[in-house]
Amino acid sequence: MEISQGIHRIEAPLGDRFNALYLLVGSDASLLIDTGLAPDIEGTLLPYLDSIDHVPERIRYAINTHSDYDHMGGNAALRAAVPSVTLMCGELDRPMIEDLERMITLRYGEFAAEHGLDDTDETKAWIRENAEAAPVDIGITGGERLHLGGGWHVEVLHTPGHSLGSISVWDPRSQSLAIGDAVLWDAVLLADGAPAFPPTYRYLESYQATIERFQGMAIERLLTSHYPVYQGPAVSGFLDGSRAYIDRVDDVLLRALQDDAPLRLADLTVRLGPDLGDWPDPASQYLCYPLLGHLERLERRGLVLRTRADRREVAWHLSD
Repeated sequence: MEISQGIHRIEAPLGDRFNALYLLVGSDASLLIDTGLAPDIEGTLLPYLDSIDHVPERIRYAINTHSDYDHMGGNAALRAAVPSVTLMCGELDRPMIEDLERMITLRYGEFAAEHGLDDTDETKAWIRENAEAAPVDIGITGGERLHLGGGWHVEVLHTPGHSLGSISVWDPRSQSLAIGDAVLWDAVLLADGAPAFPPTYRYLESYQATIERFQGMAIERLLTSHYPVYQGPAVSGFLDGSRAYIDRVDDVLLRALQDDAPLRLADLTVRLGPDLGDWPDPASQYLCYPLLGHLERLERRGLVLRTRADRREVAWHLSD
């Protein structure tokens, strides 16, 4: 639906969750923020365009906010439907957005070798069936401005943390900020609002800096991918809750590391899951993303050490 003048939120199904794409319709050009999964182009986007009498070829720009399959999986299908579209993404995420196998190996498979954590073959097959990459025309780094017509322009922000190249789009006209997954509260939600799995931020200092950057902006409307649209005071509530969760993870993690025996990342995800969220137990495995970021920061500060001992996987313990 149109949530502000010229700004449309288009919700596509994502299993028992949803994935919101955003279409900014200007007098000269339109901008699509994220392309969802491959089936979302014909199944959700094009029918929505038809319902608002929007010709697909008016989509001049499409931005992938980051390198996750549900935010770039429709790139090839969009290119087929709108050959003239200019595809853009954060330059640091571009290698994985242009190469799905690279994304599966480096992003989702990051924890396999050293931590014994990986997606199942069934999950990887599902990703391959529902996402298809395409060459990106322009890599963006933040600071770019896109003109949509009639004096309306939007600004690209580099907002890393969830990924290295995460991008957000700021509309100063309506004080709306489209963030993709740049900030993830204390859980990612199911469509009914229940927790689905942990917030999967990865690069802790960058993530914290992104939250603090948003807290310093005059945001009236926060456009998220897997949460509602937050407006007014709800914006600060979402951001403050996301920032508070970082401190909560630090506290719970340090208490767990008081044990004498080193703990593997897989051990920590199981042990800390009940203390860090109300999602289903199997979903705690995705705590590997934030926990590794916290462990790396504690290591840089000299508070924890890593060891392999007689194990293949890395384990962690407090420094003396």
